[in-house]
Amino acid sequence: MRTTLVFCVMFIFFLLTVLSLPSGAAQDYTRWGLPEGAIARFGKGTLTDCVYLPDGNRLVVLSSIGTWIYDVRTGEELDLITEPFTEDMRLSPDGKTLAAARDGSIYLWDLQAKKLKNVLVGDTHRIGSLTFSPTGETLAGGNWDNAVQLWDIHTGKLLKTLIGHTNLYSMSIHFIAYSYDGKMLASVGSEDETIRIWDVETGQLLQTIDERPKRVYSVAYSPDSRTLASAEEDSKIRIWDVGTGALLKTLTGHTSEVNTITYSPDGTTLVSGSWDKTIRFWNVSTGKLLKTLTGHTDVVDTVIYSPDGKTVVSMSSYDGTIRFWDAATGTPLKTIAGHTCSFGRAVAFSPDGTTLANIGMGEDSIALLDVQSGQLLRTITGHTGRVISVTYSPNGRNLVSGDWEGNIRLWDVATGQLQKIVTGHEDGIPSLVYSPNGATLISGSWDNTIRIWDVDTGQPLQTIIANITELDPSNGVRAISLSPDGQTVASATDEPVIRLWDVHTGRLKDSLVGHTDRVTPVAFSASGTVLASGSNDFTVRLWDVEASKLLHTFKEPTKSSVLSVAFSPDGRILASGCYEVIRLRDTFTERNTVTLTGHTTWVRALAFSPDGRILASIDESGVVMLWDMTEVTWQ
Repeated sequence: MRTTLVFCVMFIFFLLTVLSLPSGAAQDYTRWGLPEGAIARFGKGTLTDCVYLPDGNRLVVLSSIGTWIYDVRTGEELDLITEPFTEDMRLSPDGKTLAAARDGSIYLWDLQAKKLKNVLVGDTHRIGSLTFSPTGETLAGGNWDNAVQLWDIHTGKLLKTLIGHTNLYSMSIHFIAYSYDGKMLASVGSEDETIRIWDVETGQLLQTIDERPKRVYSVAYSPDSRTLASAEEDSKIRIWDVGTGALLKTLTGHTSEVNTITYSPDGTTLVSGSWDKTIRFWNVSTGKLLKTLTGHTDVVDTVIYSPDGKTVVSMSSYDGTIRFWDAATGTPLKTIAGHTCSFGRAVAFSPDGTTLANIGMGEDSIALLDVQSGQLLRTITGHTGRVISVTYSPNGRNLVSGDWEGNIRLWDVATGQLQKIVTGHEDGIPSLVYSPNGATLISGSWDNTIRIWDVDTGQPLQTIIANITELDPSNGVRAISLSPDGQTVASATDEPVIRLWDVHTGRLKDSLVGHTDRVTPVAFSASGTVLASGSNDFTVRLWDVEASKLLHTFKEPTKSSVLSVAFSPDGRILASGCYEVIRLRDTFTERNTVTLTGHTTWVRALAFSPDGRILASIDESGVVMLWDMTEVTWQ
């Protein structure tokens, strides 16, 4: 099996901030570290972690597509290392080693040599948190069996296992922090509501702090290792005596959960970042609030000091920015933008195939991009909630979008102007489709209804109750597909049943039964005689619509739920998306012959260009890739 992909372009369509970067940098980094066959990459991936290099002139930033090296003086990109991709990652204090946990093992990557240098294996339980010792010689990992394990990163030897947390539900260690002298380690249980302090040398439990009303998000030792600060869910910061476990003081001022905290190098100041989008500086001795910094437009995930203590860096994986502040005055110094955060669900080609629509920055806008160049053509704004579905009108002049709150908006593509708002749904709208003549619009909602609208008036023509059994309809319609003749709409709900409805009367025409778990995507072929469906039962199924007959069942080899399906315009190729991969199947021969890899999470939506030459795919992180179907080799 061999696939040659000469044209595989990764887009992350939040380019407003990317395009504002210096032109030289913007042109260069789009071609760094590309996978084989790719010609460009737009966007920088969702932020995960950051650390200064010891020289203080470079910042190492971890993202969902790789590790970036930035010049902190100019904010320009210096390098990109594109391996590995995992959910749990941590950078060593010197920024030279990346630890990545997956499938019960931890992979250590040499970022300078750009190669794997060791694999740490403790047990078969998933690792939920990682941290390096201050010297970088030891790595601590908290697993999903309530234990903290310590490894020697050079030999790969498991040094010891710390057991004591008693999480009852999620069974994981939420956060780990070393003391500055490396002699102690603090661990936070995600559900047992305790902070535990351990002697690293002996493995002995020194203190258990459990007199807390809410969940702890992170902890930080003071530079003298005598106190421990905790960032907590009740919007407070608490400072504890490490030796006795006694509460020394409580800092109040944030208006939402405190997400991250760090001490200044001299230990006199504590800096915190919160869900209230602010960064706050506190006097450690008095507990007094010194200053509040604003600028982030969403949750602040990380705050760190530069080695010389003169600069504070804040990071928000939600607004996609890294911000530099003067530590003494709080003056903003610079902002690195272009990193992304999205829950990607929708991608749509224009009828002429030249433009691609996708969810924009902040998830409340729509980005229109030129397919050939990747250039941002327009950003359409106006939604007040998260956009989760988009589609073009048949003539390409209008775009319609549905949001998390149940509102439908119709836009003029040329001007970006809002034409009308259609209301009536009581919950999010994950699926929208125009009738072939563009006169009606069909929407599927989590409120368990399918509604058919008159486009000109915005008035409902039909309302269909999609889930007609006694099952809980709380998640309602997950997807709809309209037959090419516009007469039949297929719906997928939380049931293992696909229902076919008459568009004009709203009556049930047929039910297709065969899946053993909820059906997520459905798609008609161009002929309208075949329907494809994907399910949580790890299968893709083809149905003869006219005969109500199951034609074929394709089993997903990785036993992964299938979240998206799409037919090529000629009906020959069926694409299906699941976790990290896309499967291409020749429906004429029913062969599963091609697997496309490159996504790092769930592939949520698929769309073929009108001429069938390009397949667009979007994953849960908002990454969109374009694949050249003319270069796929079938065997």
